[in-house]
Amino acid sequence: MRIEFATQRRRPLPLTSLIDVIFLLLLFFMLSSTFTRFAEVEVAGGRASSTVAAAQPDILIRIEDGIWTINGRDFPEADAISELKRLQDNGASKAVLLVRGDMTSQTMVSALERVRRATGLMLSVAR
Repeated sequence: MRIEFATQRRRPLPLTSLIDVIFLLLLFFMLSSTFTRFAEVEVAGGRASSTVAAAQPDILIRIEDGIWTINGRDFPEADAISELKRLQDNGASKAVLLVRGDMTSQTMVSALERVRRATGLMLSVAR
């Protein structure tokens, strides 16, 4: 007499639990990672109140089409930093960057970084 055993069918691997494990790993790594800021630029804004008497800035800076205008005189970018250093050596301590026209935010941030790196001026931004 011949006895045949029932062949067991292989059950397919359940993918639902695999997806859950991958999701949990992804969630873990996202929550445990640290996010760093690549660059920070401090911007000092003036007060909006009209009753506060603001001190006059020593230097006015305006940038348009790559030309820096410092206290009414035009300079190329490289010479503008030298002029800012000269004015600082002569006693200037406060500068205001005037944002006018078609100035992009990248141009403004680049200018702020260059001035802060090269000088010790207290720099504000005005519209």
